Amino acid sequence: MSYRYKLASVLLSAGLVMAACGNGGENEETGQNTEQSSSEENPEESVDETSPDEEMDDSNDDGSSGDGNDSEDNASGDNSGEGSGGSSSDTIVQDDISHNAQEAVDTARESFDGELIQVELDHDDGQWVYKVDMEQGSEEYEVKLSVEDLSVVNESTETDDDDDSEDQFEYSEAVTAEDAVQTAIDEAGGNGEIEGWSLDKDDGSLEYEIELKNTDNGDADIKINAESGDVIETDFDNDDGDDSEDDED
Repeated sequence: MSYRYKLASVLLSAGLVMAACGNGGENEETGQNTEQSSSEENPEESVDETSPDEEMDDSNDDGSSGDGNDSEDNASGDNSGEGSGGSSSDTIVQDDISHNAQEAVDTARESFDGELIQVELDHDDGQWVYKVDMEQGSEEYEVKLSVEDLSVVNESTETDDDDDSEDQFEYSEAVTAEDAVQTAIDEAGGNGEIEGWSLDKDDGSLEYEIELKNTDNGDADIKINAESGDVIETDFDNDDGDDSEDDED
């Protein structure tokens, strides 16, 4: 009886031990599955551990990159404002005129074989040009030539049945435009800038009409006999609004 009791006790103990081992394995597996499931459901909770030194380096890199971009943007903004605008002056001095009126007339005659009726120096559409008008029979021709290189800026031809033969002349009959302008500047007080001039016949007399600005006596409009080079008439427009006119005898 005692032997059977002991044997039963041993078997019972062994069964309990085996049962306990089985439960422990299941618990470990269950724990692992639970941790894996938790990790899959919350991926954001995984922490990327970075040392403080690495964080400071990243911060410095970002800051320097931002400063560089800002500098480039500012430089680009500054440059975008440069070079805009800048319209041409409405006055000119003789030294800035690269070609003379005789050269302009000769260039115009390369395109049209006609008689000269007018030559002008004018500020037209933002640039300085010579305007040369000629005619042949009933056909009239006008060409605008750049004073810088005598390139053709614009040209046109039209028909006019009027007889303008009395208005025809040769540029060689007149004193040069350079001499006429200098005479006008001397008449105005010794200084001034050219606003424009024209050469044509007025009542049979070949005349220059020269417009000056910024003279000692204000703006001036001076007429010169183109054949003799003498001053015919001087008209000043002062800043005070007073106009003065001087007719030469």
